[in-house]
Amino acid sequence: MQLTLLIFFCCSLLNAASADDLLELGCITDDQCKQFERSRCQDGHCFCTATVGDKRVPCKPMDRKLSNIIGGPCTQEHACSQEHAECDAKTQLCYCAADYIPSEDRRRCLSQKVPLAGRCELSSQCQSTDKSAVCHTSQHSCLCKAHFEAHGGRCLATLDLSCSNDTICNKVGAICLSNVNKCACTEGLVHNHNMTNCMPSAVYGASCTTTTQCQMTLGVGGVCSNNSCSCRAKYYPRTMNNQGQNQEMNTTSCEPFVTYGAYCHQDKDCQQEQEQKQPSNMMCKWSECVCQENHHVVDNERL
Repeated sequence: MQLTLLIFFCCSLLNAASADDLLELGCITDDQCKQFERSRCQDGHCFCTATVGDKRVPCKPMDRKLSNIIGGPCTQEHACSQEHAECDAKTQLCYCAADYIPSEDRRRCLSQKVPLAGRCELSSQCQSTDKSAVCHTSQHSCLCKAHFEAHGGRCLATLDLSCSNDTICNKVGAICLSNVNKCACTEGLVHNHNMTNCMPSAVYGASCTTTTQCQMTLGVGGVCSNNSCSCRAKYYPRTMNNQGQNQEMNTTSCEPFVTYGAYCHQDKDCQQEQEQKQPSNMMCKWSECVCQENHHVVDNERL
């Protein structure tokens, strides 16, 4: 009888102990806390946060089951289950390989660049190849947007001019597309506001008269404002270094603002380019952009 009471008393003490009391939470670096979910080292102890928000919660050991989402945990022994996904040795998380991006549900890795008529799920896949292409929602195929037609693997801006040969089109710097019997501007040119003539596209900061000129190079986020190409609200200018034939070329496009919870691989993925001269208020954690310490989210805006 006494032995039974003693066992019951010991079990009661164990049940009363918190998770923190039963785990080794002492640390010096964040790496020493990586066995716990959503953790970091703070003031010599592993600090764990809730799935949503930054509220502190008891630390729980990492679940090492094979993950079925991009951004889920992995090991060299338990690799990522998705095609075109790789296990990052440092973070031990699944990421899409180079030239691939996650699907909206983050369960698959999609090709980052899809040509016209290619299968797609996101318009960004099509616009990586041609700024005037979109992903048709029902056909799941990259098609040219309104007032553009496919020709030679590119989207050409059409004019409000009917034709049967190039004669009338050549007068305005265009060619005749026999499949639609319409004049179309050659690559690098775009129609004017009343679609009667062709004019050059415009890069970021260049002079313009129509938004279409800017969107040819900047994408859907481009806008002609005060006769100059810039990015519309909720977009920022992103400059990329591209390798051309025997030379390097810098190209700028207007990309959507990075939002809380966006997919990332490194901290720099959570930072708008214009913020790089000052500390960012977001960082990459568990493959998602989250708030830095002393920052919080209100209506998906980082404060």
